[in-house]
Amino acid sequence: MVHGTSGARKRPPLTLERAAPLVMLAPMVVVLAALTIYPFVANVFYSLQAKDLTQPFNDGFNGGANFMAVVGRASFLHSLTITAIFVVVSLATQLVLGFLVALMLWRPIAGHRLFTTILILPFGLTPVALALAWRLLFNPAGGGINMLLTALGLPSLDWTASPELALPSLIIVDAWQWTPFVVLILLAGLVALPREPFEAAAVEGAGYWQSIVFVALPLLRPLILVVVLFRGIDLFRTFDTFWVVTGGGPGNATETLNMLLYRLAFQNLNFGHASALALVLLAIILVLSQPLMKRLVAKRGA
Repeated sequence: MVHGTSGARKRPPLTLERAAPLVMLAPMVVVLAALTIYPFVANVFYSLQAKDLTQPFNDGFNGGANFMAVVGRASFLHSLTITAIFVVVSLATQLVLGFLVALMLWRPIAGHRLFTTILILPFGLTPVALALAWRLLFNPAGGGINMLLTALGLPSLDWTASPELALPSLIIVDAWQWTPFVVLILLAGLVALPREPFEAAAVEGAGYWQSIVFVALPLLRPLILVVVLFRGIDLFRTFDTFWVVTGGGPGNATETLNMLLYRLAFQNLNFGHASALALVLLAIILVLSQPLMKRLVAKRGA
């Protein structure tokens, strides 16, 4: 009698050799879970509690009251506006400057290798050290920038104490630090582009800038989406530069959502409101990043 073979393939037994990678990865998985899942769950828990250390006896579950209180604050709308301006202007500035510099380096010029190496230098500085250096440069009394303006016969400016100049100053600092990152990413994309589309465009009579706009940019679109996604999320998370250079001032002229969160938690000691604001900020980032993620997945599947 001949027995039929089953259509389903049996899994091989879990031997010590097959289990070794799982055993080696287990500690890292546990550590990552402890560093991500636990803080998130704790944050959700505190966001639903009346966790105000100035009123220790008024503790307990309060539903969504923290979210209503945070979103209803006048300072929330102000901080959201400051955050949006900072993210949009910084991202646009870094993309435009980064692409132009990448184009310069794409065409071989004298010293382009040295210049590419110099671009990496800002990554070697910690954000706090970089912010301190710029704070000294912005100093109205003896700062390097005002000394240069004076030497050129121009009036000195109070960069970080002026409500009109404080936020643009922070945008300059962030652009100086992170535009090189955009340059390196886009330059790598330009170098990897095939030559055939450019040659075909040249045959059709396209000039240099026409080739850049109608050939290079469409081919670089997935890479640009990646840059927008990562830099956008990082800009929403920026805190150290604001804290060191302006401290959210003058007044609340540069108080972003992160600065407001810090003030709620460590100055007002209201961890319930701070936890709720952290989840609101996370929700904003997720909502804004979803369209970019969908476009990236669609392009990958195309």
